[in-house]
Amino acid sequence: MKLASDYIVGVDLGGTNIVSLLINSEGKIISKDTRATLAQEGKEKAFSQIVNSVRAVLEKGELQGISSTSVEGVGVGSPGPLDTKKGIIHFAPNLLGWNNVPLVSILADHLNLPIFLENDANAAALAEWWIGAGKKVDNLVLLTLGTGIGGGIIIGGEVLHGAWDTAAEIGHMIIHEGGLVCGCGKRGCLEAYASATGVIKRTVSLIKKGRKTVLRELVHGHLEDITCELVYRAAERGDELSQMIVKETARYLGIGIASVVNIINPEMVILSGGMTAAGDLLFKPVRKYARKYALEAAIRGVRIVPAKLGDNTGALGAAATVLKRKSRI
Repeated sequence: MKLASDYIVGVDLGGTNIVSLLINSEGKIISKDTRATLAQEGKEKAFSQIVNSVRAVLEKGELQGISSTSVEGVGVGSPGPLDTKKGIIHFAPNLLGWNNVPLVSILADHLNLPIFLENDANAAALAEWWIGAGKKVDNLVLLTLGTGIGGGIIIGGEVLHGAWDTAAEIGHMIIHEGGLVCGCGKRGCLEAYASATGVIKRTVSLIKKGRKTVLRELVHGHLEDITCELVYRAAERGDELSQMIVKETARYLGIGIASVVNIINPEMVILSGGMTAAGDLLFKPVRKYARKYALEAAIRGVRIVPAKLGDNTGALGAAATVLKRKSRI
């Protein structure tokens, strides 16, 4: 039997799915559970899904001889804004009705384990710093590129939270005053231009203005079926409109990364999320534009790399949050 506190549970709470992992203190995955969040059925249903997901990985662990008494705690990575100290989610845009939810106390009552809350992008950054692309790199920035753009910053081996847990909202950096409307309600945010949502909106807008593209044929005229992945595939096939969108997106990301590099002075910038599947089609121009717009002294040694941990990043980072708060890593 392992010594007590050798195991941790990490929960990645998303608007669509919940991923829970039981891991050991070295990051090895012992058991995993994935299930729908069912947020549209109300908060109570979602709470139940989280609790049942955690219990599922604990039960699988017990089948391998791991007692739940040897679990040090449960970390939850959640969209925000949130208060990590009080354990409250102030607002989660993809979780219906989640306003000022005291998630830590709710889960603690059901699970009888210590619960720790962290912003999901911060959790992803912590995971990559711990056992991923940023291992042994104590100053790094992570961007999650998906429906929106999230950010996590590690400085001196510690997560940057800021005064009110709103640090690293890189997606809401203004890169174009008075520009496109972002999901946050402001105009000109990086997220409005360089997220998967931004890619789709800009592409569809140009098609509606009459720009020729193979994309219209690929979706049989149903422009609502255009995806970011489809735009990148069309760009690889030589579609001029798609190539222009891809180049623009890389330029916007490069501007955002350059600004962060100038301010934070990291050793590494990690890109994660669905958009990174584009590979060199994304990374090569992003690196070029980041170097063009950043101060040479700041960008010279910076590596811009893909994340390593894949779909488990969020849950691994949530688990790492427990270890970090207890000064174990």
